[in-house]
Amino acid sequence: MLRNSSVLTFVLTMLIAGNLQAAQSAIALDKPVALRFCYEDKPLEPYYRGSGAQVPKDFPGATIEHLHQLTAAIPGVTLQLERRPWKRCLSKLQTGETDALVASYRPEREQIGNYPMLDGKPDPSRAFSEHHTCLVKKADSTWTWDGERVRGIDSLVVARPLGYAPLIVPGPQQVSMHYTLSGTMDLDLLQAGRIHAVTTLCKIAGQAVVSSVISDLGLQVLQPPLHSNTGYLVFSKQFSARHPQLTAALWHQLHLNKAIPVYHAYLKLHFLQPSAEKNTQ
Repeated sequence: MLRNSSVLTFVLTMLIAGNLQAAQSAIALDKPVALRFCYEDKPLEPYYRGSGAQVPKDFPGATIEHLHQLTAAIPGVTLQLERRPWKRCLSKLQTGETDALVASYRPEREQIGNYPMLDGKPDPSRAFSEHHTCLVKKADSTWTWDGERVRGIDSLVVARPLGYAPLIVPGPQQVSMHYTLSGTMDLDLLQAGRIHAVTTLCKIAGQAVVSSVISDLGLQVLQPPLHSNTGYLVFSKQFSARHPQLTAALWHQLHLNKAIPVYHAYLKLHFLQPSAEKNTQ
């Protein structure tokens, strides 16, 4: 999978150097600040790679590379990474045991952390990332998705990793979310016929993609995407209160630097172009 690792290393190095020169922050910190960032202990390509508590030394994921760029642009800020189950990350953000994470917006999450807001809504110009989610089914399943509703099935069961938000799937009379410990378990259940669908990232940083794992299993990715998701850098209320200028500066860095080339470079490690994917509908 890392056959392109030398090229990727060169590309990422040049991107980081160029972005740092273009986006240095004018903020001056009174003393060094370590930003504690919590993220999921399961792989989520291309954002996070590897599993367990260990942070991969090489190619940790596009989100981690992006974060390093953002913090390196502000002298005096260092990044401390911690991997936990996703629900544990959310809990630690609420208590202030961790300082930041990347999450989609949900109104109830305003109680546990601070989003970059504009006119009472999350500010898309300071979003961290954006991707689209597609349904995936077995190739011999008869139900369909036409972009507006699922047809041909009355009760649909969709597997999602534990802690992920439920999805609205129009069409069936009943839609159930079956939560599992990992995306791998989702695929196993789908292959065994115990559920009807799983979800997969199918458009990342503006580029349509198909997971090579999905492709190898001969599963069918249903287009167009079911759902779009915007990720935000969410700070704990405790960190924002201690470092309001730094919080604002890091959000401003996201306005300047979306790191799109970094995400596209990582996509080459795990994803295929859909035009070459025969199982994409």
